[in-house]
Amino acid sequence: MKKLLMTLCLAAITAPAVMAQAPKLGHIDRQALMLTLPERKDAEAKMQAFAKTLDERLKAMGTEYQTKLEKANVDAATMTNTEKEMVMRELQDLEKRISDAQEKAQDDLQKQEQELLAPMVERTNKAISEVAAAGNFTYIFDTSTGMVLYYDKGEDILPAVKAKLAIP
Repeated sequence: MKKLLMTLCLAAITAPAVMAQAPKLGHIDRQALMLTLPERKDAEAKMQAFAKTLDERLKAMGTEYQTKLEKANVDAATMTNTEKEMVMRELQDLEKRISDAQEKAQDDLQKQEQELLAPMVERTNKAISEVAAAGNFTYIFDTSTGMVLYYDKGEDILPAVKAKLAIP
């Protein structure tokens, strides 16, 4: 009985200290933050220009393929079997090169996007960390990822991070 009474007294004394250390939760819509960055427009313009260049190259390859296919269809009646086989191999090779070029273009576009976004992500990470540290937050959740399903008691730090980044 004495042990129980001591335990209850100890719990009553330490409870306020434990309650004071409750985690402070915050949340931010990182996607909304990234869209408001001033350098985002420049990055998007660079991405669009790069995508246009890649698209023009792929269209040129497609035009070359179409031209060769039409010529092969027109000349098919006068070609020997060996010539037909050579043309078919050439067309198949061109199809493969177009397919490979499409895959490479997609990879290059993703790499370009990552390179352009990396400084922005680093900058926002730093600002989020600084705001979280200044506000004594234990956790900051990104609501744009869809991983946080409920956040009633948290504090939205987007305005503070935008202020830290000098974004209106």
